[in-house]
Amino acid sequence: MEIVVATDGAGGLDAIAATDFGRGETFTIVSTENHAIGAVRVVENTGRRAAQGAGIVAAEQVADEGVDVAAAGHFGPHAEEILGEAGIVIALVPKVTVREAVERILTRLEEE
Repeated sequence: MEIVVATDGAGGLDAIAATDFGRGETFTIVSTENHAIGAVRVVENTGRRAAQGAGIVAAEQVADEGVDVAAAGHFGPHAEEILGEAGIVIALVPKVTVREAVERILTRLEEE
């Protein structure tokens, strides 16, 4: 499973989850297997500087990455629609590290 967390700053496991999905500077993409964190990569959020529609651009970018779950503090309605149509699960997370956000998401999915 791949989980993307919108992040502030340079990204990575110790980066803080962005409050707004479309305006995070980077996306930290975490591969997991058997509920353990594996490979981690960071990509720039190409839509973050858009005057309008940052969430749309961000959602399209994330959908193209082929992830299973997208996490941030807030998602706009258009981003939610695009991600939902792509079959990507949306996870709301507080301002925690990517590592903690991924662990919380894995725990939630385990409980379902």
